[in-house]
Amino acid sequence: MKVKAALLGGAMAAALLVSGCHKEPKGQILAIVNGEEISLQELNAELQGTRIPDSVDRDKLRKQVLQRLIDRKLIVQKAREQGLDKTPEYVTQQRRLEENLLVTMLGQKIASTVPMPDDRDITQYIADNPTQFASRQRLLLDQIQFAAPKDPKQLLTLRDAHTLEALATGIQKLGLGMSRGKGVIDTGRLDPALVKVINQLPPGEPFVLPSNGQYVASVIVGRDATPTPTPIARQAAAEMVRRKELVAESKAQVARARTSAEIQYQPGYEPDKSAIKASQAKKAAK
Repeated sequence: MKVKAALLGGAMAAALLVSGCHKEPKGQILAIVNGEEISLQELNAELQGTRIPDSVDRDKLRKQVLQRLIDRKLIVQKAREQGLDKTPEYVTQQRRLEENLLVTMLGQKIASTVPMPDDRDITQYIADNPTQFASRQRLLLDQIQFAAPKDPKQLLTLRDAHTLEALATGIQKLGLGMSRGKGVIDTGRLDPALVKVINQLPPGEPFVLPSNGQYVASVIVGRDATPTPTPIARQAAAEMVRRKELVAESKAQVARARTSAEIQYQPGYEPDKSAIKASQAKKAAK
């Protein structure tokens, strides 16, 4: 019994010693908030990607950011005290954020394996997309901005309007709010395939594009040539070619993963097989 009592007494003394040891913010630990540490690595992560002007006092900025981190820790601790981290909504959002982070990190890893294109590919891209480079233009436009109808099929009634005035009449008949104005489109910022379609329209023929939940009908009333200087063109083309290759590699990885994955669907949630076959046929035709 004496041995047992001695052991218990030793265990209690050790527990008291441990509980008496308070963490101290030193080394890589910058602050401790109710026992929760904030590390130098966490602060650096908060600053990552932030453009800091040379005129800014970096030590002062780091202290300000640390205070923001402390405030965030306090809010998070309050949320946990109220059990918000145990709710189904939290679990779902946490999983979503984690998956998005992993997708981003995999994208960065793929990007590190895709080299910059060579001169031949850059030259070919510039030649294939003149509206972004040598033939780049500012399109001067007369425009009508109008609200989206509740039923998108109503827009089909406007397809026979071949002037902006006729289009305005059709929009009024649909009872949609609209406003008129001027606009400019830079062909260098548009999909070359879309620019090709616009350039093939007869003079005065309007084209309609979606814009922030509404629609904008435009007619070209003038063109200003704004060719991209060669050095800038080659740099931009290199980035575009590389981006295209990155997208292709990402899609290829998803396709390879699908071929070996076991995917089960609840009845009624299966993908439309006819749509998949049509998409595959379209890709094959291209």
